[in-house]
Amino acid sequence: MKILILEDEDDKYGEIQSETLQIIPEAEIQREKNWYDYARAIANTRFDLILLDLLVPRSRMDHTVEDHHAQLVETTRDYQSKSFFTPAIVLTRYTEKSEDFVYDLNKVDINVISFNEHGEWKEALKLKLLATQPKQKYEFVIVCALDKEINAFDGLTDTWGPVKTISGLVCREVQIDMYKGVIVRAHRMGLVAAAVTATMALERFEPRLICMSGICGGVAGESEIYDLLVTQICHQHDAGKWSNEGFKSEHYDVQIDVDVHNKLRELCSDVGLKDYLLENINAGKSELSGEMERLTCNIKSDVPTSSGSAVMAEDGKTSSLTYGQRKLNGFDMEIYSVYEAARLAANKPAFFAAKTVVDDGGNNKGDKFHRIGCLLSAKFIVKAIRAGIADVGIPPTQ
Repeated sequence: MKILILEDEDDKYGEIQSETLQIIPEAEIQREKNWYDYARAIANTRFDLILLDLLVPRSRMDHTVEDHHAQLVETTRDYQSKSFFTPAIVLTRYTEKSEDFVYDLNKVDINVISFNEHGEWKEALKLKLLATQPKQKYEFVIVCALDKEINAFDGLTDTWGPVKTISGLVCREVQIDMYKGVIVRAHRMGLVAAAVTATMALERFEPRLICMSGICGGVAGESEIYDLLVTQICHQHDAGKWSNEGFKSEHYDVQIDVDVHNKLRELCSDVGLKDYLLENINAGKSELSGEMERLTCNIKSDVPTSSGSAVMAEDGKTSSLTYGQRKLNGFDMEIYSVYEAARLAANKPAFFAAKTVVDDGGNNKGDKFHRIGCLLSAKFIVKAIRAGIADVGIPPTQ
């Protein structure tokens, strides 16, 4: 948030600066001490909020302190100014009693607050700062349903921010190559939580890319433990109607964009990708399934998967998911919602999901494959972002 403060008194400026940074710690504050420099600053720079006094010197060369209320509207709301639309607050000890003066300023989004020792101005300033705080925008959003899925990214990104709440979402800010993004945790597993989280992230962060990372179940005969499934089309398997004849499913699905699909296929065709995914992952004996002698994985970029709010934990149940679906490879509890939220978003971002199979629908269940599964999917997501998938579909001029 970029804030301009016009104030010539050091003590008063210190109070305003301290109060501002307590509310918005990351605020970028520019100070001017005279009317001439103030006018030049708002003409050439777009600020998010302006805080100013009316009794300040004319210029650096002329230290005559004047009342500038007569020039306030003309200067601050000049059509040529880059801060023409910026809200402004007059924090002054100025004692102008004219109600018309204050009314005229309010009409052009300039509020007058009396600066005094009682501190009432602090609450008014806080409300204005919070109201004018601009949207925090990111180039990509990664949605995860579990902490272990998020923690798998630690050490893979160029920067790793602390857990904090941003615009109502629990996030970690990260940097991957030139792209600034955020990893967002859904408040719980399931379609509803994923839909709410993805929709909020899309509206508040306006990313060019939203994707999902983590672990999933596999369909027996189609997927094995540690298969990396890059979902090309996702169905919802628990939508439908129960009747005396049983459950009749309703067919809903969402497919990723063709350009995104082509970029993912290009990435998955890289002969060195599997070595990259397996690099520096030391698997314990208990983390190897069945007859597996060493860690390996298969990368599948064109697979259909299915999402539902119920966990599949009974042998044989996954076979029911494939009814009406050809070669369904995996199932989870969130991907469909993330895809649907992205499909309906106003800013039309690129979207995809990559999850690793840690339950093959047979005897291989439990948490022992989760660590490696989370790492494999996280490494693929990072690789895709470094490869520029957030730029897919963006016109060259942007």
